[in-house]
Amino acid sequence: MRSKVHRFAAHGFAAALILAGQAMAAEPAVEPAPVADDGWIVSLHITGAVSPSFPGSALLRPYPFPSIGFRRVGAPEGFSTPDDSFGLTVLDFGVARVGPVANFVFKRGQRDGLFGLREVSLTHEIGGFVEFTPVEHFRARAELRQGVDGHRGFVAAIGADLYGSKGPATLSVGPRLNFSDNRYAEAYFSVSPIEALLNGRLTPYEATGGFTSVGGIAAMRYDFSENTNATVFGALQRLMDSVGASPIPNLIGSRNQFTAGLSIGRSFEIHGF
Repeated sequence: MRSKVHRFAAHGFAAALILAGQAMAAEPAVEPAPVADDGWIVSLHITGAVSPSFPGSALLRPYPFPSIGFRRVGAPEGFSTPDDSFGLTVLDFGVARVGPVANFVFKRGQRDGLFGLREVSLTHEIGGFVEFTPVEHFRARAELRQGVDGHRGFVAAIGADLYGSKGPATLSVGPRLNFSDNRYAEAYFSVSPIEALLNGRLTPYEATGGFTSVGGIAAMRYDFSENTNATVFGALQRLMDSVGASPIPNLIGSRNQFTAGLSIGRSFEIHGF
């Protein structure tokens, strides 16, 4: 009896395997869904601006200012202004963002009344930023940057912006404060006795760091499409304290530093990384 039960069970198990195999053969195999490639949105900006020929100059000269930004596909585009340094967000807490920044300052030669003074080569500045957006239509941002060549000084820029949109246009306005260390102040605003003698117009002066300027910026951006925009802007800074008292801005330049320009932006997606 036990042998018959065993044979019956074995035949039943074999039949079940055959039926299961036929059912699996009848249904097409389900392939795993491919992993979505989010990709990146790359934003390129080319800015043409007129700005002081050197820190403390009264003469405006045209300069190009290229920049690039990255964000994940689907991530909203954060608010920015034309005076933001190139940065990349590495930590995003919603109301706060943190990341590295890079900036550059054009070379200061011996033209525009600077004969006899030291040259300051093209400066590359690197550092970091922290940005807060505690409420809608308001942003506060601070940048800390160190010159790795050129002036080799340390600078800090603090600002806040109110902004709002109506249709494709976005208007923003906000104050700016700037600080520096002694090395930055000395590079651009000190005059040694020998330099004063060679120049003939300037008097000896030793500039120190600290609070360097106060001002503000206003900008208007217009979005022609989802991927193309243009921004016009104007900014004014007033040199303060030790750098503001230097004979360089007071005798051959100006304590008022004006910048204006137009920026064209274009965004596109890249995938496969």
